[in-house]
Amino acid sequence: MDRNILQGKRIAITAIDLEQQEHRGLAVMAKSLIELLKKYGADVYLITSINSFRLNRINKYLIKKKLKDEIFIADICTGLEKGFNYRQKFNQNITYKFKLIFSLILNMIILHFKNFNLNNNVFILKQIHKDINIFSPRLAYLKNVKGFIFVNGLFNTSRLRSMRLISRCPKLKISKKDIDLIITSCPLSLQNPDKKSAKIVQIIPDAIPIQVSNHPENPVTYYNRLSDAHLSKTLYISQATQSTIKSLLDIKNQKINTNEILYPMPSINIDLLSEAVTIPSIRGINNPFIFFNSSIVERKKVELSINYFKESDLPNRNCMLLIAGKIHDTDYSRYIKKICEKNNRIVLMDYVSELEKVWLFLNASLLISTASSEGFGIPVLDAASLNLPVLASNISSHIEIKNLTKKKNLNLCDIKNEKVWINHLNELKLFDKEHDNKLLRIKHFKESLEYLEYEALGKIKKLMSN
Repeated sequence: MDRNILQGKRIAITAIDLEQQEHRGLAVMAKSLIELLKKYGADVYLITSINSFRLNRINKYLIKKKLKDEIFIADICTGLEKGFNYRQKFNQNITYKFKLIFSLILNMIILHFKNFNLNNNVFILKQIHKDINIFSPRLAYLKNVKGFIFVNGLFNTSRLRSMRLISRCPKLKISKKDIDLIITSCPLSLQNPDKKSAKIVQIIPDAIPIQVSNHPENPVTYYNRLSDAHLSKTLYISQATQSTIKSLLDIKNQKINTNEILYPMPSINIDLLSEAVTIPSIRGINNPFIFFNSSIVERKKVELSINYFKESDLPNRNCMLLIAGKIHDTDYSRYIKKICEKNNRIVLMDYVSELEKVWLFLNASLLISTASSEGFGIPVLDAASLNLPVLASNISSHIEIKNLTKKKNLNLCDIKNEKVWINHLNELKLFDKEHDNKLLRIKHFKESLEYLEYEALGKIKKLMSN
């Protein structure tokens, strides 16, 4: 494939999930998309609402532009490095809550006077900025970013519209002279009706905030986000998502349209695979293992993976179950901790680094996923791309991954059928990380990645030409 297929194209991505403390599924997808676009020649800009915390409303207008740019770039990088938990901070910090409410009221007034147009400032990331500010794996994706586009209050203002507290969607108008295409990594109450400005394409990941009762997002607010996102061109991350969303929104043409599907890329970094293959062990893990890769939340049904493992003969074969995912301060996480107590064959690893995650995929005997719902199921896609055996629930997104990758060792089961799961685990051939061929897994990954990139680039190029 032509490595310069997007040469000269300038694509901006809004990625609110990269501003969160925990980089979960949507953040992973955003990073992979940024890497893909850069790899094939595009200049990628990250649209952010992170403001400078060292400049106030007065001095940012008094200092020279060059100084302002330097301060802004450093402060945005610091904000992305630390991450924010906006929801928790709003609920727990009274001072922050009142400041935010006052700021939003002021912004609402200003927005009406500006006819709902949002201002933006562009900051170019030079190599010296990357050398100084990118010092952790968390910010590694910034090496693929050309610059930041700062839009003050972008996501809060968009949310006001989702909550129907303002009468219209904010308008993000960036001239086509500066940017060719804007992609949102999740649905936003945002639009751009101006034909002289860059087109907005909104990616729709799932309807989970509506379908799952214990999700923190308000279901009506999320429904409004989905509805507003369809004022722009939309792409869905799976056929299952497309079908669900179109039905929810009562869209007339509900036929599956593959031109509207933009499958996510695997989250595994090819450079880290080459590094991980040289590492004999992490965290003292020397036994063969199967692993579960996901944040510990209720819809992932982690307890089923644990129970099926316990009931199989894998513990007797010196095999371990490694659970790699954020352990939250919730009743569900405490329950998972309790059922793993005093079992030296099960390890709750909590959050793992990108390198540790790649090592786990490269050395595992199997990936297990008992999730009851997924927007797509990136861990299953990662494993299938490596030709790592998978045992997963037969939900629609996993079925779609099996059809997409055509992997025979991707086995899908009814999560309630305990006997079938245990039989699969009992028949598993354990991977010997000392003698089995990890390089063959890397070869499979490169081939899978090339196919998925080809599919995605075709969709993106078509968007650029329309």
